[in-house]
Amino acid sequence: QQPPQPHQQQLLIQSQPQPQLQLQPQLYQHPPAKLKVECIEVLKGLQSHEHGWVFNSPVDPVELGLPDYFQVIKRPMDLGTIQKRLENGCYHELKGFEGDVNLTFDNAMLYNPEGSVVWNMAKELKDKFCVDVDNLTRKAHTAGWQY
Repeated sequence: QQPPQPHQQQLLIQSQPQPQLQLQPQLYQHPPAKLKVECIEVLKGLQSHEHGWVFNSPVDPVELGLPDYFQVIKRPMDLGTIQKRLENGCYHELKGFEGDVNLTFDNAMLYNPEGSVVWNMAKELKDKFCVDVDNLTRKAHTAGWQY
């Protein structure tokens, strides 16, 4: 028996039942423009907080006299970098934004001893962020943003 010819192969493919693609809603995935607006509001609340100034720009280990900073902190992050990423449309899901904000505070809490001034500032802002992002998530579910 000879193999099917190209036009016969096409007919065979078309006659086979095709699996149905089921698109599952992606939790925390919102239209990028709406996500950007909502995340900017959350970020502004962190940046304008009384301790926000500490986290608004990248850590400068030379200026701060922290020679081991990059040995301890492998993925530096700060709120100013997050703001630039938001403005440039780099976040398409809430979890990316959420991960970077948490990384900012987790880095500070990793590098600085528990109970130190900077550790306490980071903890306070991280707690605030958790509340803010929970509110945003609830708002997203209520508005039906996921797709």
